[in-house]
Amino acid sequence: MTFDVKVRERILKPVDEVFDAVVDPARMANYFISGASGPIEEGAHVTWEFADVGAKVAIDVVTVKKNSKIIYESSALGQLLRTTIEFEADGPSATVVTVTDASFELDEDGVKLALGQNAGWTYTLCALKAYLQFGVNLRTGLNRRLTDVS
Repeated sequence: MTFDVKVRERILKPVDEVFDAVVDPARMANYFISGASGPIEEGAHVTWEFADVGAKVAIDVVTVKKNSKIIYESSALGQLLRTTIEFEADGPSATVVTVTDASFELDEDGVKLALGQNAGWTYTLCALKAYLQFGVNLRTGLNRRLTDVS
């Protein structure tokens, strides 16, 4: 038996601005990564760098539908995960972003991985909101000790 992790946040910015902040590595560096080998584009193989915690993550971008959906796959956690990021306009000046990671085994290891992903995506969406709405980078000062999940 498997299960998915789903995290959602409402951001007070138009959908095109939120979408652009997720696909553009220069903008992503203000809330998520420290660098990337390229933008999120359909069919791309992208490596994200997290210099503050000493990590690199490779993703394979499967689908990009402008202002609507991004799907990518990664084995960074040791198993293949498919991440879907959906963007839904909530009026002219707000966007609901939903991130779904699929799928995790319903056992001790799977639950541990899922809890880490849930925490990570919650933090990332809050950081995206802080960046877009207030110009604040919440990753400033982050270090590996704070991100380890035991």
